[in-house]
Amino acid sequence: PFFIYFLLFTCTIAMIVSIALNGWQVEPLDVNPMIGPSAETLIRMGAKDSYLIVNENEVWRLLSSAILHAGLVHFFINSLALWFVGNAIETTHGIVAAAILFIIPAVGGTILSAIFLPEYITVGASGGIFGLIGACLSDIIMNWKHLFSDFVTEDGKRGRHVLVVIFLFLDIALNSLIGLTPYVDNFTHLGGMVFGLLCGLSTMERLSGDFFGMEENCYAQVKHIVVRFLGLIISIILIIITVVILLEGDGVTAPCPSCQWLSCVPFPPWESQGDKWWYCDDCGRVTAEIVESPTLHLQLDCPGGTSVAVGLETDQADREKLEDELPTYCREYCPDSIS
Repeated sequence: PFFIYFLLFTCTIAMIVSIALNGWQVEPLDVNPMIGPSAETLIRMGAKDSYLIVNENEVWRLLSSAILHAGLVHFFINSLALWFVGNAIETTHGIVAAAILFIIPAVGGTILSAIFLPEYITVGASGGIFGLIGACLSDIIMNWKHLFSDFVTEDGKRGRHVLVVIFLFLDIALNSLIGLTPYVDNFTHLGGMVFGLLCGLSTMERLSGDFFGMEENCYAQVKHIVVRFLGLIISIILIIITVVILLEGDGVTAPCPSCQWLSCVPFPPWESQGDKWWYCDDCGRVTAEIVESPTLHLQLDCPGGTSVAVGLETDQADREKLEDELPTYCREYCPDSIS
């Protein structure tokens, strides 16, 4: 499976380089719970940033973000999914099918994320992986009566097929939970799965009933031919439409501000604002400057572009300590931080 091996190699190199660019260290868990680099490092590496895509014409980020990962946890889980699901698909259906089923859903899912979550920096091969999972589901749907037929399948093999379906849904559930953490999002996941389902209709081989001695009428054969081409055509049309919608926007305003809760939730919900394990805001990217006149204060450059002055006592002017506390100051004083 050359494509999957190449993908795993590329993701591994990108993970190592991102840690290296971050000074061979990872961010605190309340900033990046995936044990990985900062948002600035991910942006330098090619993360999805809607503002840069729309206003700086950096459209390549729609694909480059698919080889990046938020951290070591994200990387290892996605690598396992690529190894098992991607390996099976490429071995069975070939390198072209595997490439289509990864690349189109990865790009399509990232476009949806850029439209609905322009304020978030996101990365991950999960969109492409969900595309592969969606293709597996379309394969199961198309061949359902063969996989679970008493005429075709022995009882032992049918049990294996059920386990495969359970594994796919568990993988979907696990990745959807990971999608509630910073730098990973469920719009990429679920968008990738929809595109994978559609592309799978065109690329996954449907077993003919004639192969098993089960006759198919003319209607079934015509329907198969239509579906075979329709999935890929609809996917390409949707990619074009969503790209137009994205580029006609400003890269800042979300059409559904409340939809952010589908993709990131501060956790745990029962803890106070200052004691969360992680946050869903841009305060990890905040910068500031210590200003001594007219009085000693910290000039915060908030994520939304506003500037806020925070008064300091003389004993608070420790630069290293202040740098660690910048996200806390941001959440307390910046009016436009996303929480």
